[in-house]
Amino acid sequence: MKKFILCTFIIGFFLSSFYLFSAMHSLHQVHKSFYYNDKNLSKVYVAWGDVKNNFKDHINANLLDEIFNNSELNAELGDLSILAAGLARKFVEYAVETYINPEGLSTLLEKEDLTSEIPEPNFATLVGGIAVMNFQDLNSFYVDFEKDGEKFYIYFDRFGTLWKVTEIEIPK
Repeated sequence: MKKFILCTFIIGFFLSSFYLFSAMHSLHQVHKSFYYNDKNLSKVYVAWGDVKNNFKDHINANLLDEIFNNSELNAELGDLSILAAGLARKFVEYAVETYINPEGLSTLLEKEDLTSEIPEPNFATLVGGIAVMNFQDLNSFYVDFEKDGEKFYIYFDRFGTLWKVTEIEIPK
């Protein structure tokens, strides 16, 4: 009976360690893809379809909110506000499909020189990743970071043993 309990404890420990390490490794790989501007890593560790859909939803919600709740804009547009909302939605769809992809991320990292603000990936950042991970449940966690006083959130979801970025929440 003692052997069974000991084996169960050891197996549980290794499974828990593997689970946690897989999340830390995926976060580290995303970190490396940003720092080294590696399109291939970002293709593996970012679920671009989910990120695109979440960006579209977020931007469309903000645009519609601005169009319909801004009294000055609503007064200027009048009945055309519905047409403006439809056109804005199509423009957002085109812009997101064009720029939210590995090549668009690479261009953004190059133009904005964001890699100078990111620490170099090493063993310390791999292990330290556990400190910035906030688990929501067994299948998702998020990382938050601050830039210029605004908080950004990057959400990861589990796909088997791999964790992928599924949403990037930007402040309004």
